Amino acid sequence: MAGGRRMGRHGASMATEKPKNFKSTMKKLLSYLKKYKYKILLVVLFAIASTVFTIVGPKILGKATTKIFEGVIGKISGSTSGIDFLYVGKIAVTMVLLYLVASLFTYIQSFIMTGVSNNVTYRFRKDISLKLNKLPIKYFDKQTHGEVLSRITNDVDTISQNLTQVLSQIVTSVTTLIGTLVMMISISIPMTLVSLLILPVSVLFIMVVVKFSQRYFRSQQEYLGHINGHVEEMYSGHTVVKVFNKENESVKTFNELNDILYSSAWKSQYFSGLMQPIMAFIGNLGYVAVCILGGYLAINGKIEVGNIQAFTQYLRNFTQPITQLANISNVLQQTAAASERVFEFLDEEEEKEVFDNLMEFNEEKTTGRITFENVDFGYNPDKIIIKNFSADIKPGQKVAIVGPTGAGKTTIVKLLMRFYDINSGSIKIDGG
Repeated sequence: MAGGRRMGRHGASMATEKPKNFKSTMKKLLSYLKKYKYKILLVVLFAIASTVFTIVGPKILGKATTKIFEGVIGKISGSTSGIDFLYVGKIAVTMVLLYLVASLFTYIQSFIMTGVSNNVTYRFRKDISLKLNKLPIKYFDKQTHGEVLSRITNDVDTISQNLTQVLSQIVTSVTTLIGTLVMMISISIPMTLVSLLILPVSVLFIMVVVKFSQRYFRSQQEYLGHINGHVEEMYSGHTVVKVFNKENESVKTFNELNDILYSSAWKSQYFSGLMQPIMAFIGNLGYVAVCILGGYLAINGKIEVGNIQAFTQYLRNFTQPITQLANISNVLQQTAAASERVFEFLDEEEEKEVFDNLMEFNEEKTTGRITFENVDFGYNPDKIIIKNFSADIKPGQKVAIVGPTGAGKTTIVKLLMRFYDINSGSIKIDGG
């Protein structure tokens, strides 16, 4: 039995895992968010509006660049008086207004999403708190307090933090990707086609990185819980550990769990961190190709100089959401791993309320005779550990239960307190 509890606390296997059922877990999480669908819709609308205002900016700025370039060339050639600063000033004012409105919309959608995230966190912790009062004793025999607390704190915090950024980032990234592509096509189709050549390379690298990184996120959350459970157990039972001289064994167990947690966290962050430099390198290759082609087209009078500047900005905006979507996929895996652990807890089997054959307890009339008749019991139904146990303890009689560790001494008392239901036989008080 002792071995069984230890297995439950520290896990049956040290292998790394990813979310067992990503789709099912995300469906549950979306169902949990259904209550806030109108607020989330507002977040989506403000995120789209903010992104659209930001996307329009580079093309307008390109017009200013073209006007300045034409003014400088005209001044040198003597065909014009110079730069039209009034026109450039109007564009500058327009840009300031655009970015102010975009920033305002970004603030509003962030404010709303933060409120939704906090409400979800509150609901999760409230549901977990209510669930704690309905779980059978056997659940807490298999889980340490630290493991349970890890689900309430670490896992719920992970969900809360990720929800705040994931939804707005998904909407912003997708809108930016589509809007930027439209603006690039409006400037130059040949330059857009050259830019799109980097997409297959980007997707390939993203798929490879995500494949390696996602498997470590669930392991990170899982062993964070194991670490908390072990620490809580060792601190609360510190005197027992000292008495039985188990300090070295405790440190050894901690180091084993901590090494796995460190390895999982390091690998997940390492692979996630590769995304940005890889995408930056691929993006720089795109800039080189666009600048060469853009210069050629400008010399031949097919596009304006300002359009090259605007296109390079759009190209940067085009690769950025791809990187963000790749990072979001990692964040979604982490969110799914944390959500799965929370939903596993909320889906645990609750204590059954049995009301059959209720007996009225009268302290004055109770004599205290306890009878075990042919009791069979096992923590797992397929593994009976107490077989055909019978005992008759008379009122006032003192009985000592002795035996080696794991023999079932504590289990007999738990059965008497009805922390567990027996598999067969009966336990009677005063013959009832």
